[in-house]
Amino acid sequence: MTIQVPGTSPERILATYVGYHELPPAPVDVAHLEWLRDAPRHPEDYLAVASEDAVRDLSTDAVADLLGDRATVPDDFARFLGEGLRDRLRSATDSYFDLGDFTVAVEGGRLLHLISDSQWVYHWFLYLGDDGTSAVVGTTFPAGFTLDPDDAAYYQQVSSGYVVVANSFAEFTWRWWMDNDIFYRTAVDRTPLTPNQESYVAQYGHPISL
Repeated sequence: MTIQVPGTSPERILATYVGYHELPPAPVDVAHLEWLRDAPRHPEDYLAVASEDAVRDLSTDAVADLLGDRATVPDDFARFLGEGLRDRLRSATDSYFDLGDFTVAVEGGRLLHLISDSQWVYHWFLYLGDDGTSAVVGTTFPAGFTLDPDDAAYYQQVSSGYVVVANSFAEFTWRWWMDNDIFYRTAVDRTPLTPNQESYVAQYGHPISL
């Protein structure tokens, strides 16, 4: 579940986000985040700074407040927080970090809200399993937020479910970084893709509207 990556289809699908049946494989060392440490910083992006629209900005302390001091988080997520790597990411849709008001209990664990689309059309969550497993899931429903009566009534009429986006936080971050960097190079900066990016795009399947 991502933006439509330029070059993956000859036609433009009229949707903000799309799914892909086939994804390029993630690097075997993706969890170490070396690729992100070496990436350029983008301090002006919405993901790099606290958004005025966020209920609770992303930080180590804010995560601890929501999860509890004794709770553990995946090593890749802890590494991302501890090393302050958020400014290496960009968003083609002005998405921003927001931990929300509370975690969401689900079967086998709970969900921690991570990112909201700027228009609240999609949300991404870190799944934290009681057995120590983790993943990133997405949905159109703003779970983890205290909704006013009108919003609550609206979302009760909208069908939504969770989709597994990545099997780890590191994989999710890598795909987000790759997809959005390719978008910026193609649609904004008008600069050639790197050979690695060209290979990445070539391995994508055809996008589908969700």
